[in-house]
Amino acid sequence: MKIKHILRGGLLASILTACNPVEEVGPLICPSESFSLEVDDLKIDVVSGDTEVAIESSNNELDLSSGGAHFFSDFGEEVDWELTISNENQTKNYSGNGAQMDIYWYGQPNKYVDSKLQFDSGKVEVTLKVVCHDPVSKDFNLFGTQDFSSLNSKYGILIRDWDKNGLFPTLADTFNVADGWQGAGGGITTWNVDYPTEFGSPSGGKYLQLHGAGSPSWYLGGHSFPTDGLSDDLGTQNVDSLYLNILVSAEEGAINTGSQIAMGVSGINYLRVEDVNWEGWKLLSYKFSDFATNSGAPLPSTNIESFVLQLGAQPEQSSDLKVRYDFVLVTVGAPLFEE
Repeated sequence: MKIKHILRGGLLASILTACNPVEEVGPLICPSESFSLEVDDLKIDVVSGDTEVAIESSNNELDLSSGGAHFFSDFGEEVDWELTISNENQTKNYSGNGAQMDIYWYGQPNKYVDSKLQFDSGKVEVTLKVVCHDPVSKDFNLFGTQDFSSLNSKYGILIRDWDKNGLFPTLADTFNVADGWQGAGGGITTWNVDYPTEFGSPSGGKYLQLHGAGSPSWYLGGHSFPTDGLSDDLGTQNVDSLYLNILVSAEEGAINTGSQIAMGVSGINYLRVEDVNWEGWKLLSYKFSDFATNSGAPLPSTNIESFVLQLGAQPEQSSDLKVRYDFVLVTVGAPLFEE
């Protein structure tokens, strides 16, 4: 019996040694012993299009009216990292695993709140954390209004905003044929395509307004413009990694208004449809791969030849409706806001 007891004790000691959490778990989570994290490892560049300069060369200031920021670091080995951008009231979080961090940022917080498309002006703190190490931080002064006209393709691309910005901008202050096609649906006797400002868009300036009236209809009319060559300017051709972001609103109290957004490939329209059952402007975000034909066929590629904005009625037919669109933006990897 004494011999058995000794054997059991030795076996238990072996088990405890093999399951030591410091030895087994620690190395799987923490970087190697040679890894270090210093404040200089957090690099911040001011970026405008493809041009970048260190933020220290810009007096530690970031003017969103001329671009954004590039946060990057070369860790030298795979690590778990977190990056937090924050001010007193707003936060943007990123995280990942890898030997490098590479992030383009154009002023957006995590959430779309109070119709704000960007951080408030003022001091912004950037904190980089790597597991098992003390965080490092830098700060800079943020100002200016982001118009999304100088984005790096790794972040996204502005298609149109009705203030003559974007890859396919409007060319005048009022609609003309150079801005694309427009037309009314059957039975619609009043049809207007305008670029007003009265119903203030969160992106500022002008927006597109479609107004149709006539016989009760499901489809009151639409507007489209060519987007030839769009695929060449996108940061990826993977339809699962691209998001369409667009601002939409309707006339207050017009509960039957429908938003109909489509992308045309090889003469076929791939759509997303919404009941505009909210008040004011709402930012809608759709993954490219969620666009589909009426029969359910998904968007096959990024070879998009046209972009279509329509005025529909749902859940019931209507004889007089307005819908407003603004700020057509494509982002890479994630929608513009998390929520």
